Amino acid sequence: MFPVEVFRSEASAANLLEQVRWREGLQCPSCQSESVIKYGSYREYQRYRCKNCGRTFNDKTGTIFAHAKIGLEKLLFAFYSLLRFNTSIRQLDAELDVSYRSLHRRVE
Repeated sequence: MFPVEVFRSEASAANLLEQVRWREGLQCPSCQSESVIKYGSYREYQRYRCKNCGRTFNDKTGTIFAHAKIGLEKLLFAFYSLLRFNTSIRQLDAELDVSYRSLHRRVE
C-alpha cells in the first residue's frame, strides 16, 4: 500500500522522491560519477555537487518533475490516482485546482 501521508506536504513528497531516486546509490545525472557531495539545499530539496564535472543538481534534476510549476505532492497524488483508481485528468483538474493542460503535459 502506498503511504498516503506523502500527499500532505512538499517536504514528505521530496523525501519519498529522494528515497526512490537514489535507492541504488547517489550519482551525477550528467557524468554518472558516484563522487558526489551534499551542497546546500533548495527549498525542500537537497542539492548535490559532482566532484568530477562540477555540476550541481537536486533530486528532481533529469526527471519528469523537473521545472514543474505544480507541487510535487500534487503530481504524486495525480499519478497515484491515475494508476490506482483510473481517475480522469478532467476529474483531477477539478479536485487539485490545477489546469488540465498542465496535468496532461506531465502525464502524457
